[in-house]
Parts: sequence; C-alpha cells; structure tokens
Amino acid sequence: MIMIDIHIHILPGMDDGSSNLDESLAMADLAVRGGVHTIVATPHSNLTGLYRNYFNQHFYENLQRFRRALDRERIPLTVLSGMEIFTTDDVVLKMDQGMLIPLNHSRYYLMEFDFQLDGDVMAERLWPVLESGRIPVIAHPERYACIQYRPDMLYQFMKAGCLAQVNKGSLLGRFGSEVKRTADRLMEQGLVTCVASDAHATNVRTPFMGEIQDYLEMDYGYETAKRLLYDNPLKILQDEEIEFRGERKYRS
Repeated sequence: MIMIDIHIHILPGMDDGSSNLDESLAMADLAVRGGVHTIVATPHSNLTGLYRNYFNQHFYENLQRFRRALDRERIPLTVLSGMEIFTTDDVVLKMDQGMLIPLNHSRYYLMEFDFQLDGDVMAERLWPVLESGRIPVIAHPERYACIQYRPDMLYQFMKAGCLAQVNKGSLLGRFGSEVKRTADRLMEQGLVTCVASDAHATNVRTPFMGEIQDYLEMDYGYETAKRLLYDNPLKILQDEEIEFRGERKYRS
C-alpha cells in the first residue's frame, strides 16, 4: 500500500524535529522505504516564544530548498506545504492574513492544543474556525487529557465538522498506556479520520509507516488501514469532503 503522511516535522531547523538538511533527507528516505510517497511538512507554528513559523519568505524558501535537495538525491517523495498550528483565540485572524496555512492549500488546517487544556476552552477555540468555513484537523486528540477523560467530547467536535488525526506511535503504545487506551477507544468508535507519523527524527518518533500499516491491517483490516493511511489523507489534500463515520457508544 502506498501511504500519505499529513503530519511530519521534517523541514530542517524550524522546530523540535529535523535539525538540519541531512537529517531531513534521512527522514525522507526512511518515509519512502516505509511506503510513503507524499508528505505534508507541518512545522510547529503559532507557538509564541518557541516556534512562531508563520508563513513568509523564509518558510517558503526552506520548503523549496528541501524539495530541490530531494530531487538532487533522487528520493521519490512529494512534499506539500502545511503547518501544525497551536490553536489560540486569534487563529482565524491569522488564517485570514495568510500567516497560518492549511494542508496543501485546502480548507483543512492541522491544529494542536495544550495537552492539559480544558475541553470547554478547546471548543471555544474550534468553533470560530468552523464558522469561518475552515475544517480543523485535530492533531493527536488521544494525547489531550480532556479527551482521555471524555472521548465523547471528540465525537461532538467531529459531529460539528472537525476531523481527527491519530499518531501511529499512540496506537503502537509509544506514548504510554493511557494514550494507547484512548487511541484504541477512538478507533473503536470510528473517531479517527487518518493516522500520521508526527515524526521528529530517524531514531525515535520516526516517519517509517510500514509498522502502522501492518498493525492496522492485522487489527482492523485492509480497508480500514487504506482509508486511514491513504484514502482520507488524499481527500484532505484534494480538498474533498470526508464522511463522518463516528458512533457515540459511551459518554466517558
């Protein structure tokens, strides 16, 4: 199966992911060897004091430099533009100004939150994005305390129009038992739109997706694996609608 990875910290020197071009190329090679042919480069953005990474000439030139290096090294990986947006009260204004960009020029924006954020505050920050006609793709919902405590909250967000991207490492148990339990629960309820690497390096949190393909095919079947690793990511990149398949099985 060929796969699309919509969440990866591969642009060199922009955040806590790849630190230089050589590491970025090594990550790209590992992604290809794991079955990925397209990625969306998603550096942390809008993190004041850490990684602002608003879309500007530096961002664009870094992306282009990486693409040229891939061509030079003959690594067959397509790299599209995006960012992982730390969600603050003013994100819609920054989206309107072009400072915060979506996944491949679509309506879909990859959005993250403080892991301990109150669920009501999360909702207050998501609704204006939805009301603006944009679609939040909630990054790794299984890692947020409010959703661990109440998975039903993610059902409400998705029923309203949000999507959910789960990390491969969460399903493989690499973020601890509570995160894995929540990820499994979200899978059981159909509250996962896609699975991505959220890769940061070549040795830990890697972009190698072959292992999660095997895991999903074994535990959930080929069609589910294909939907989460290719079909839905492709729909996001092509700005197409994605059917909500979630179920409300329990409230907590």
